[in-house]
Amino acid sequence: MPKKNNDASEIPALEKEIWSKKNVPVALAAQYLGMSSDTIYAGFQEERMPFGFGVYKKATETWTYHISSGALVKYRNGELPAYRLREVQKIFVEGAEQLLNTKLQGLSQIVAKVCGV
Repeated sequence: MPKKNNDASEIPALEKEIWSKKNVPVALAAQYLGMSSDTIYAGFQEERMPFGFGVYKKATETWTYHISSGALVKYRNGELPAYRLREVQKIFVEGAEQLLNTKLQGLSQIVAKVCGV
């Protein structure tokens, strides 16, 4: 859950500015969340920020970031949980493996009955 250190009177003005952006600048997102820009950068690089994404460009050895205004506001309001991409992938892979194993067990039973084994 993000920290909410901003003055309450400051938030509506920040939200209005955030809603006006297709890609919210990191500094503005950091101010809105009461975090440092470095925290936002690190969070994206560790795939921990659910309100956008960071892309590493090998050719230039630099990162670029995209922050969704709607997702950022939802995150600040506690309406958007944070998951690491690797965690979501692991859950998906484990579920797919379990489903595949169940199907293969059923298929093995059918083959055994058909072949009289």
